[in-house]
Amino acid sequence: MKKRLPLLLAITCSMTLCAQTQYGWIQKSMYGGDARHRTVGVTIGNRGYMGTGHVNSITNIAYDDWLEYYPGSDTWAQKADFPGGDRYHGIGFTIGTAAYVGMGRDESGQNYKDLYRYDATTNTWTVRASLPGSNRRGAVGMTINGKGYVGTGSYLTDWWEYDATTDTWTAKAPFPGPGRLSAVGVAVNGKGYIGTGDIGGGSNDLYEYDPVTDTWTSKQNAPVTFG
Repeated sequence: MKKRLPLLLAITCSMTLCAQTQYGWIQKSMYGGDARHRTVGVTIGNRGYMGTGHVNSITNIAYDDWLEYYPGSDTWAQKADFPGGDRYHGIGFTIGTAAYVGMGRDESGQNYKDLYRYDATTNTWTVRASLPGSNRRGAVGMTINGKGYVGTGSYLTDWWEYDATTDTWTAKAPFPGPGRLSAVGVAVNGKGYIGTGDIGGGSNDLYEYDPVTDTWTSKQNAPVTFG
């Protein structure tokens, strides 16, 4: 057994290092703007984009800037400002080479339902059709099968589909859970998932949306409560 110990230790160390390399976090360069929260972040191609957000530790200060991150060189670049003005708690999703950003709240507390298209190839913004529903902040935005989806936020439960080719919105089956703020939303394998967030307190639920059948299905709750 003693002769096998060095080999066992080597295998254990190798597995540990492999796990650290595969799943560990690596500090990357920080962007040059002010620290903030409730920003919008999207991916277009092989670059990340982040902007808007606010700081409210003493006074409420919101932002309209827009930045590009290139992981290949670990660098940030300033891009054309978001044209909707200072904004936080907005939504963002990507279709093709364009990001769609909007809604949220400004420094005065006014909520919005507008939408803007950011073209990464030309670094320009274009006004698009506003959401037909209520003004809101803290909503969920995602892309499923080439179309944008937006819903919840401001303790609402409505759910909308956005077609970028026609610049139109279509009401879909409402989110079946309690209305909420700051939920988490992701798209996986052609379906959307929304859960957690503030429902007047924390929550740990999760729901699956199928755009083909326009139906929602309750899924297993998260093991901890968020919100």
